[in-house]
Amino acid sequence: MSTASSFNFGDRDRKRQPIVEIGPLFDKQPPHAIEAEMALLGALILDGMVVGDVLQVLKGADDFYRPQHAAIFESLVELYDQSQSVDMVQLNQKLADKQMLEEVGGLEALLALVDAVPDSSGATRYARIVRDKAILRRLIETTGQVLHECYHSDEPVYDLLDRAETQIFEIAEKKGEDEPSDIGVLLKETFERLERDDGRAVTGYETGFFELDEMTNGLQAGEMVIIAARPSMGKAQPLDASVLTPEGFVPMGDLRVGDEVASVDGQPSRVAGVYPQGERQVYRVQLSDGRSAECCDEHLWRVNCRHWDSPRTLTTADLRNLLERKRYQRRVWVEPFSGRFGRDSEEMASVDAWLVGLLLGDGSLSGSSVRFSSAEPDVVGRVRDRVEEMDLAVNPAGGYDYRIAQPGGAQRPGIAGVHPNPLKERLTEWGLWGCGAPQKFIPDAFLNASYETRLKLLAGLIDSDGWVESWGSLRLATSSPRLADDVIRLTRSLGGTASKTRKRTTYTYAGKKRDGLPAYVCNLQLPDPRCLPLVCRDKSERLAAGRRRQRRLNIVAIEPTRRVQTQCIAVTHPTHLYVTDHYTVTHNTAFAVNIAEHLAAINQIPVAIFSLEMSKQQLAQRMLCSRSGVDSNKVRRNMLSRDDFGKLTLTVGELSEAPLYIDDTAGLTLMGLRAKARRMKQRHDIQAVFIDYLQLMSAPSAGRDGRQNEVSAISRGVKALARELAVPVVCLSQLNRAAEQREGHRPRMSDLRESGSIEQDADVIMMLHREDYYHRGDEEYEDNNIAEVIINKQRNGPTGTVKLNFHGPTTRFLNLATTGQMGSAGY
Repeated sequence: MSTASSFNFGDRDRKRQPIVEIGPLFDKQPPHAIEAEMALLGALILDGMVVGDVLQVLKGADDFYRPQHAAIFESLVELYDQSQSVDMVQLNQKLADKQMLEEVGGLEALLALVDAVPDSSGATRYARIVRDKAILRRLIETTGQVLHECYHSDEPVYDLLDRAETQIFEIAEKKGEDEPSDIGVLLKETFERLERDDGRAVTGYETGFFELDEMTNGLQAGEMVIIAARPSMGKAQPLDASVLTPEGFVPMGDLRVGDEVASVDGQPSRVAGVYPQGERQVYRVQLSDGRSAECCDEHLWRVNCRHWDSPRTLTTADLRNLLERKRYQRRVWVEPFSGRFGRDSEEMASVDAWLVGLLLGDGSLSGSSVRFSSAEPDVVGRVRDRVEEMDLAVNPAGGYDYRIAQPGGAQRPGIAGVHPNPLKERLTEWGLWGCGAPQKFIPDAFLNASYETRLKLLAGLIDSDGWVESWGSLRLATSSPRLADDVIRLTRSLGGTASKTRKRTTYTYAGKKRDGLPAYVCNLQLPDPRCLPLVCRDKSERLAAGRRRQRRLNIVAIEPTRRVQTQCIAVTHPTHLYVTDHYTVTHNTAFAVNIAEHLAAINQIPVAIFSLEMSKQQLAQRMLCSRSGVDSNKVRRNMLSRDDFGKLTLTVGELSEAPLYIDDTAGLTLMGLRAKARRMKQRHDIQAVFIDYLQLMSAPSAGRDGRQNEVSAISRGVKALARELAVPVVCLSQLNRAAEQREGHRPRMSDLRESGSIEQDADVIMMLHREDYYHRGDEEYEDNNIAEVIINKQRNGPTGTVKLNFHGPTTRFLNLATTGQMGSAGY
């Protein structure tokens, strides 16, 4: 029995065959139909008028199996394009002029083609046979390439899968016949649609907003709809600003889409988009413990104040205006950082982090052996326990001094030379051995280690050279300015606050008072000091009895610094928060989501949402809060009443039945979007596509020619997708900040970011405008919660403005007539 592949399905314990034999599959001749090719060419020679019909079926000469037939077909098409008569004489002369007549077999071969025609009127039937065989050959070639790459490529598996899917879809795209439509057929279909929609005021898909549906006639199949608004991110920092990642800080300018970044709560987060903002004025935001961060005026901060019920997200400009008023000075604080980031390296596992901290605080890291000083028996006992794991011992060296050495000495019986001290070796690798007290520092490996390791390191420092005040604050003194800075960085990395003061020291020698080395006293506070695993009993007890009040990171000043190239990023974390310089937490579409929710939940229309900015969990939570009328802040903080739980339970049941499909692939490409949308159309018959948002997509092949050309390619591709799937595609798009400088702040189509082709390709352009947005933090301004949907372009309808109500706590847009009914969602 012959098989296409040969696999070993024998005993499971038998060694697997390293090679899969696939040779017989490729020994077969590729699919072809020589007779159909000859009949097609003969029919074209006899009746040149059918060349145009055949060109609707075949994509080119490459569809022919024999090169001679491809050359003849190419010459026939050239004659047809030049409006010359297509016959035997003209074809013979054309091939002779191209010096290809002998290659195709001469005049005798052309005459044989004419003789091979059974029916000259069957040209299109023969063309379909030729096309089908060509598709099979392309499919075999593509699958062969995929098979080869699966065995030999080192690329990530999902990149291979995406490329394989794309290649298959490219073949599928070439199988159709692009026949022009008769006007009579089109008019008949139009009247059938009118009869079907008889009595309906809206012929497209209803959005749930009455006035908007009346003006646009709903979302129409095949249209590209742009919903544009001011960027929700709004953040920009200098390229040399630092952003925290699991491996430590990296410059903002070095970040790429897909890179991991640290988050406010330790949950996974990645860069979803990178957006250069050009040269801009930046400001230094100074916090109460001395740390600071640079950003532009539009950068977003999540801040709180004791006058507010919940945190607010404000721009740097808003904060500057707040700080001009006395009641807000030193009373607005930024979000705290959990400190949950970092990874332990392999070399750190051999030495306990608490021991490293102890040696940095009161150890001697030079001379013939590792030494430390301590008057605490508990500390000496802990050191003894830790070094025994390294085959070392703690030996008294007089008074409170101890030496960490090898029990039997550095010599080994039968082995020449000195056996190195493993602790000393590790200290040497970290660059610590040989450092005197003024030169000590914390190695970067420990500053970027896991939360637990950093906490142990700080405990070792406090157990050796630190103390605990009666109110629970931590102090540490050192003569090393670098170590003082590192301790501050270490404390801030744990979510605490830290500052230092420089003190003069004196000593008396030979009866004279002299100036000593300066001392640096670090003042440290942790969110929960009880988590610090101290060994000294009296320090631990004092820490446990201290106050639990956490020091807030109040904003004390915002000052202009420089004009510099800036960049903003989008992150995948649900809060859109990331961590910048000195462990400072900083910030990172509701209208389209409301429409998608209405289509799926109310009308049971299958909808696909591609969310490139928010995670699918966050999007689902936003829909749940929006539809139930429950404040999203209550859900995030888990402060729900019994009534809130009841509303959420009912809404979960309703939304669970909605045909709504969410994809939150970060860094989605145009190619990936088309492949996913086609698959959803085939599996779920989706009737509308939403993309949040357009500028977060990429088209790598077009990106080589600049970002503007890339966005143009994305815009054209999305429009083509709408026509191909015959569904409305609604895209969120960013507006630039020109409206902020304009009186009235009303957006225009020229404010669309990065490419004018969006304006050209779109069928409908809606722009959201909320005047309240530009008066955040202004207590003299009375919010009216009015949002305007400005229809700047509609290819097949009027332009104008629709007013809606915006409910901030649930991020929901509502019809003005039903704003009192939160549960009904204003539909």
